[in-house]
Amino acid sequence: MSEQSVQLGKKSRRTYIPYTAMTLDADYRVCTYGDTAFSLFGYPEVSMLGKPVSRILPALEKLSGQFSEMPMEAVHANGNTISVMVALRQDCLHGTCRHLVLIRNLEDRRIL
Repeated sequence: MSEQSVQLGKKSRRTYIPYTAMTLDADYRVCTYGDTAFSLFGYPEVSMLGKPVSRILPALEKLSGQFSEMPMEAVHANGNTISVMVALRQDCLHGTCRHLVLIRNLEDRRIL
């Protein structure tokens, strides 16, 4: 195999992020945001921690309570929208509420 065909093979590889998770505080600000969230949404962790989740999931703050799965649009850092399935679980312990958000990418093997 030539060096040129190896380089072409590397360029054609696609990255597909099937799902990610994050936690939010009681005011829906991002508490944890990992590498897979960065790969899916395009925002680095440092720019998301403490920020409202509405930056990437605008419809999430408008919903109340927890739910198992709901389709919604997410906003990528480049301004494009991404179809995702979101599940939200709320936990309150010792007077502190946290939300666990599970996000599944519904885009068909989208290149990110």
